[in-house]
Amino acid sequence: MEQEHLARAGLYGLLGPRWVEIEVTALENNLREVKKILRPFTRLLAVVKADAYGAGAVEAARVFCQAGADYLGVTTLAEGVELRRQGITIPILVMSPLLPEEIPQALAWGLTLAVASRWGAEAVAQAVRETGRLARIHLKIESGMYRAGLEPEEVKALIRDILSWPGVVVEGAYTHLAQAAHSRKAWEQFRLFFRVCQELEEEGLKIPLKHIANSYACLAYPEMHLDMVRVGTLLYGHYPAGTIHQEIKLQDPWKVKARLLHIREVPAGTAVGYGGDYVTKRATRLGVLPLGYADGLGLTAITRPKSWPDLLRFLAKTFLAYWGWQHREEAVLVRGRPVPIIGRVGMQLSLVDLGDIPAQEGEEVEISLGRPFTSARLPRLYLREGEPYLLRLPTGEWRGLKDKAGFRAR
Repeated sequence: MEQEHLARAGLYGLLGPRWVEIEVTALENNLREVKKILRPFTRLLAVVKADAYGAGAVEAARVFCQAGADYLGVTTLAEGVELRRQGITIPILVMSPLLPEEIPQALAWGLTLAVASRWGAEAVAQAVRETGRLARIHLKIESGMYRAGLEPEEVKALIRDILSWPGVVVEGAYTHLAQAAHSRKAWEQFRLFFRVCQELEEEGLKIPLKHIANSYACLAYPEMHLDMVRVGTLLYGHYPAGTIHQEIKLQDPWKVKARLLHIREVPAGTAVGYGGDYVTKRATRLGVLPLGYADGLGLTAITRPKSWPDLLRFLAKTFLAYWGWQHREEAVLVRGRPVPIIGRVGMQLSLVDLGDIPAQEGEEVEISLGRPFTSARLPRLYLREGEPYLLRLPTGEWRGLKDKAGFRAR
């Protein structure tokens, strides 16, 4: 029925053979669920970095703003500028330090800056003098992540200088939990951060926004909520591993869809795909999927095993994959039934074993694709209660499809 609706709406001609569907009511639900567990004065920063974890930063930001987000968080200057150009007006924190040549543009677009070193602070002050614009900054305090941040012992001396610089306003201070799931280490970081903030306030610096809690800490450590929380994972429908989450009910907004390009029958013993790596064990039907590793299919993060059990799990997965085990992130649903991807994943085309499922060419299938790896060049189709209203094309163009529930088609 959904496929018939899409065909009637004439969307297939715009979508092409593969796309991502984002149900915005799920995004709204997730933000409201998180806000339910916050104290009334605690603000919520919605993290929309990395194209909103694949959901599309511009529309996700609009939805979060309308649902009650107080702040947005991005990593790069380009991410912040994109949101401003699309009319997003609420505060946006660029959470990574910027290079000196980027700062004037950030100030011109009214972005809030992270300061993680004296060098960075002096670059902000210089940009303020040159442009005459106000700079709102958040001090990034090093507490155990060791990626970017001011060492606690250097903060006092720096803050005396910052307080003397006209046009530089310290709006907040924050730190980044390195091991949020490790309770002892997380609380060590919290205590260090809180001590530094107290010392700064003793120096006469009022810090309106102190923040440390990410998605995990937001659920596990309510005492860390402070003035603001920075939430990403939860908003996109994922519970961080190891959290207890009875208090909030998240919804998954994400589906990757594709249409089968071609179907053929092959006998048992057929070598399939590049290198003939896979040989069919029985007569079956093969479907061509218009997705490959260029789209994120089959890609996984490479991490160093942290322990012997970790190493054994990794080796077991490799052994099982050799014998045809299907990783859950590479599952394909055809008429509600899972089918395996077989042979080597191609750059933009791959094969699935349809078995006895009577699928047809042009039929929709659903793919469980790892979100961090899903290509931004796949179209994003936005739906409200299952009704498409907006499309972001691979070119970055927007197509408004209909007005619904107060959303203005663009």
